[in-house]
Amino acid sequence: MKIIFNKVYIVFISSLFSFSAHFEIDTNDIQFPNDDFSNVVINGDWNNWDGWGVNLLDEDGDGIYTGTLPNLADGQQVQYVIAFTGVSDNWSGWGHTINAPLGSSCDWDPNDEWPNYGFQIQGSDVNLVYCAGTCDQECENSSGGGDDNQFYSLVWSDEFDGNTIDESKWNFETGNGNWGWGNGEHQYYRQDNAFIEDGKLVIEARNENFGGFDYTSTRMQTRNKGDFRYGKITASLKVPSAGGTWPAFWLMPTNSVYGGWPHSGEIDIMEHYGCDPGDVHATVHNTTFNWNGGTPPTSYSMYTSATSEFHEYTVEWTEDELSFSVDGNWIGSYYNENSGPEQWPYDQEFYVILNLAIGSHFMECETQDALFPQRFEVDYVRVYELTDEYVVNVYGDANEDSQLNVLDVVLIVSFALNNAEPTYEQSQISDMNQDGSVDILDIVTMVNTILGNNRTSDATSAIMYETAFGVDMTSDGYLGAVELTLSHDLGFELELTDDALVAEYKTNGSTTKLIVVAPETDHIFTTDCLLYTSDAADE
Repeated sequence: MKIIFNKVYIVFISSLFSFSAHFEIDTNDIQFPNDDFSNVVINGDWNNWDGWGVNLLDEDGDGIYTGTLPNLADGQQVQYVIAFTGVSDNWSGWGHTINAPLGSSCDWDPNDEWPNYGFQIQGSDVNLVYCAGTCDQECENSSGGGDDNQFYSLVWSDEFDGNTIDESKWNFETGNGNWGWGNGEHQYYRQDNAFIEDGKLVIEARNENFGGFDYTSTRMQTRNKGDFRYGKITASLKVPSAGGTWPAFWLMPTNSVYGGWPHSGEIDIMEHYGCDPGDVHATVHNTTFNWNGGTPPTSYSMYTSATSEFHEYTVEWTEDELSFSVDGNWIGSYYNENSGPEQWPYDQEFYVILNLAIGSHFMECETQDALFPQRFEVDYVRVYELTDEYVVNVYGDANEDSQLNVLDVVLIVSFALNNAEPTYEQSQISDMNQDGSVDILDIVTMVNTILGNNRTSDATSAIMYETAFGVDMTSDGYLGAVELTLSHDLGFELELTDDALVAEYKTNGSTTKLIVVAPETDHIFTTDCLLYTSDAADE
């Protein structure tokens, strides 16, 4: 029997991934799609505006169409339009086009004549949510995709509706702390710099000498007045724009049961650096991830009009995950690897902090004194606890049992081989790298997640060869997974190695596709054989 290796994919555990753009287009305020233009398409300049781009689908019939543009490079800029196509335009992909409002905040280049939507990849996936033809995230007549708050119950909030700050909810920290609150900050915090105006909290940073420092501002927190463990913590914020400003919405442990910073943890829901006005950041700190330890924390960024508009910044916190979002759009998650408080100290109560710092020892630009005073504005802060209906929806939880383990790997392998048909929800949460498909890259990402991303690739080569008993493979180190597509005679039979995390295959006529996922040894296969045919010795 002759076996032909038609396709071979070998994936190292440290594989680099590209980024994706996720579209969520609300069509409830327009007459499209309709019988004449029944399909929704995103067309753009990534392929020189040539043909169909990304086809969007409305899986639940709520008028909101979603889809993903994968394989985007860091730094890449993309312009796009929303298009409707169907029988009336002979499925050209360009039957009716809807642009961003000319000169609006979502017009990528308001100075040119083309009112295109647009975005730039900046180290993370991009989530694009629009009511078609507007800059709004939801249409006025939208039914929406369901209320996430059905899983939460409001337990604490401040809407800032009164005339003064409610000191039954907030404490004020004053002075400059120990070495500028540990960061070499340049401001002196005092209560007078915070006030209520037009139903919003305003923290105002001023260029004025006080207490021996050149700036004043406010730092306020809820310790012993609002302490929480798990739930959803969110705030609507507009941040200042001047270089040198550093507003933050964050959480610190009420009691540092695992030791002083960073050992008991820190959760930064929103940080913004005036030196880098296009980004916002969500960050975790702990013993494993912290600046002092020389290892950067887990951090995500998202391009947003943070300085000109209010946006809602949120963390959803369970015993398994910290999930960060901006305006309901997921930007990243940090998972509990069950390795102890060094990696997950987030099983204790934390309290909320709002502050506007000025400068620090790591600020990368000069403070723009001429632009002061600067304002950090807060429309509301809300804290919700989980209800009994809440079910953890974790990326990779293919069997939806709220756990990440080998059972999920087995199921994702089955999806990749088409041995099992995923539901829509399963296809979404199994797509670990969010590139629009479930494949070997998702499997490797899943293995990384289970292993805690703590096993690095040390393999530089892999060799596959035929033996008298079948096919062997060796490598000079650790591999993540191997996918093979084989062409062979009819009646072909094989037996996969059991020295692997998961091994599965599917045969269709004269072609077999198989996937073997990372073993617990240095080599992905045993030295005996990967697979063998029942009659190989006679061929």
